[in-house]
Amino acid sequence: MSPDLVDRTRLRASLERIASEAANDRASHVARPWVSARLERDTIAVSNFTQFRVEHEFRADESVERGGHDSAPSPLRYLLSSIAFCVLGWCAKTWAAADVPVHRLEADVRTRLDLRGEHRVGEVPPHPTWFVLELRVDDETDADHATSLAREAVDRCPVSALIARAVPVHLIVVHHGATVLDERPDELRSEHREEQTR
Repeated sequence: MSPDLVDRTRLRASLERIASEAANDRASHVARPWVSARLERDTIAVSNFTQFRVEHEFRADESVERGGHDSAPSPLRYLLSSIAFCVLGWCAKTWAAADVPVHRLEADVRTRLDLRGEHRVGEVPPHPTWFVLELRVDDETDADHATSLAREAVDRCPVSALIARAVPVHLIVVHHGATVLDERPDELRSEHREEQTR
């Protein structure tokens, strides 16, 4: 069996400490994240910020077909990654809080964007109208418990919780290779087989 991916004791201690401190002093546990971004040229944008005393730089661009230079991921890829990163972190914390070892934890986040919306062609919204979040987990609990933990993690993740207030986030849970939850509506049951933008 593969090693446990999560230091359960460490994450549980962090969760308990933050919850206790936040209950006693709410103001000290308000985060105010920020970034500073500038346009470099055409559709190439650069974001710089300092976090944990480390300088970071993110670059974004569009495809050549959309006026860009194919030089960096699109802003939407960062949004998809943000959902995945945040949910994976909260999965680690949620499984740790339940004291369940995790041996594999992966996420795919998919959506569909109709370009007519941002180009004002017809009555189409300029944003995605749904997201599918597929979690694949190998752990040491049963399928029902894993599904419950996955739902809790998605609910606690600030990014997926925000997105879910705007458009549906459909959850799929694959536990030890078997799909144990699929919340996609009928019209999205084949979305994973559609051509994916590369």
